[in-house]
Amino acid sequence: MPAEETLFQQVFSGLNALPAGASVFCRCRFENCRMPGVVLNGMTFEDCTFYACDLSLASLQGTAFKDVLFEECKLQGTAFYVCARWLLAVRFKKCLLRFASFAQLPLKKTVFEACDLQDASFVDTQLQQAVFTHCNLSGASFLHTHLEGADLASSVGMVLEPENNFLRGAKFSVYSLPGLLSRYGLVVEELS
Repeated sequence: MPAEETLFQQVFSGLNALPAGASVFCRCRFENCRMPGVVLNGMTFEDCTFYACDLSLASLQGTAFKDVLFEECKLQGTAFYVCARWLLAVRFKKCLLRFASFAQLPLKKTVFEACDLQDASFVDTQLQQAVFTHCNLSGASFLHTHLEGADLASSVGMVLEPENNFLRGAKFSVYSLPGLLSRYGLVVEELS
């Protein structure tokens, strides 16, 4: 079995596939790469930036994203829920994330800025039942993000400013109210 190749501080532009033999990318920048359906299973990306890339329907089984920025990327239908959960740290800026799935992920402090998350799922789509494993959104931020039709009903720890996002048809649980109203300093209590 060949040894893993680690690539440091490189810029990859216009790729249709990743370099053969490389499985660890540190401090790399990917620009204008068109790789819909790419298989990134088991790879590690640390301190990397993906700019204006198309990774729609990418296969991410066991993929590690540590301090990775996706900016102006197309990530439609990408199942992030199968990526490695340890040290997961991602940011999304101006990304198309329609039909992406983030089920069961610890998305603490994840930034979604000016993204399109319409019809994205934060619940376990595999179970097809009402009781879902929660997605932890503690400290996550949503700014000018399209969440129309997104299902956040089973997510926990969410703080979201409705007036700074697009929420028509998004699903929330009654337990999300404190996070939706926190900006106003209101106290939401349960009736006994």
